[in-house]
Amino acid sequence: MAHSVKRHLDVDAAAYDVAIRRFIPYYDDMLATGIELLASSAPPGAHILDLGGGTGALSAAVLGALPEARVTLLDVDRAMLDEARRRLARFGDRVELREASFLDPLPAADAVMASLALHHVHDLGAKTDVYLAIHDALTPGGVFVNLDAAVSEGTRLRALTFRRWAAGMAEHGITEAEARGHFAAWADEDRYFPLDEELAALRRAGFAEVECFWRRGASAICCALRAPLPAQP
Repeated sequence: MAHSVKRHLDVDAAAYDVAIRRFIPYYDDMLATGIELLASSAPPGAHILDLGGGTGALSAAVLGALPEARVTLLDVDRAMLDEARRRLARFGDRVELREASFLDPLPAADAVMASLALHHVHDLGAKTDVYLAIHDALTPGGVFVNLDAAVSEGTRLRALTFRRWAAGMAEHGITEAEARGHFAAWADEDRYFPLDEELAALRRAGFAEVECFWRRGASAICCALRAPLPAQP
């Protein structure tokens, strides 16, 4: 069954941009940092893939920040793609929308980004395969920026992370009991790996350089670079 935001979060696509800011503390700071990383790493006129791009919020921000860039947004959720189509129409032929999964063969790109999408891959080996496909889709020297959750497998630190996450949701009127209910429901589709396992998986996928550039609570931004072509003698 294809992923559906309505089924997974019980949120209509039109309400997603408001709901995600209630569910994910520091969401806007995370987006801004991810865009800054792309702007400083992607070449002028870059072709950028947005994996699981949803309503197009990240794509719109990137297209605004990088006026020569082109974006291909992939998502399997038709309702979210309809929202993205409305949001991104003003960018004309600088953007292409595809009903496709990040598990499908990926087109070549100078940069790849994903926001709160790849945690739907439950198995670390399968996730490493996704990272390998991203690596291979990138041009030499290309950049991958992943904005997602990273939660410790250790019992005490994992519990602390979720307590702090629930506290952040409480600032938006979500009770602790409601937050715990969300965590339990999301676990059917979501899997959050420890940050060191994420970085190790990126290295196994062949990326030459990997780093976590930002982390707040359960959210993190990992950046990975494909090696450039060897210098010509």
